[in-house]
Amino acid sequence: MDYEGLLELMRTRRSVRTFSDRPLDHVDVERLIEAARWAPSNHNRQGWKFIVFEDRRRLSELGEKVRSSVSRRLEQLPRITGEHAGQMIRWATLFADAPCVVLAMHKRSAAVGRELLSGARRPELVSGESLSTAMAVQNLLLAAHALGLGACVLTAPLLAGEVWEELDDLPMGFEPTCVIALGYPNEQPPPPRRKTVAQILDYR
Repeated sequence: MDYEGLLELMRTRRSVRTFSDRPLDHVDVERLIEAARWAPSNHNRQGWKFIVFEDRRRLSELGEKVRSSVSRRLEQLPRITGEHAGQMIRWATLFADAPCVVLAMHKRSAAVGRELLSGARRPELVSGESLSTAMAVQNLLLAAHALGLGACVLTAPLLAGEVWEELDDLPMGFEPTCVIALGYPNEQPPPPRRKTVAQILDYR
């Protein structure tokens, strides 16, 4: 693929939030993870895991638990109006309506690493594990678009951290990076506004 072809793939990708009921084939799911695993990672540790949820009952239960948890938190913040609270709950629970959900996870730093990083202002960024997983997620998003699938990365569900931590079948030593809603798109969002190159580039 040449540069223009790659750029066209990036330009036409959209964050899709509504999906058809059509289930994803495991072959396609594994093609997405194949793309993800070729992302660069910190010291090539490949410290990521991808947990796929496709059982409708379980996704519904997770959505209700996240809704309850986030609602309780919002009740403690009176400055947030009802309108904004409702929007926040929507973003936090949107994943539950997707036919397939991927929980992307990154490996926790080893104890010796945490001691070394204790003086850094943003140790989670210096460690590189969460950023490595984020790069893998970007590969996954582009692969999904190439396969005609829709996807949306969500971090609001992680406001209900205890909901994910209480899952008893997650890999030890990892923590959530983001939630990815996946499916066949029911919408084609318009292109979002982008800043120009001149607005974001600064030569020194």
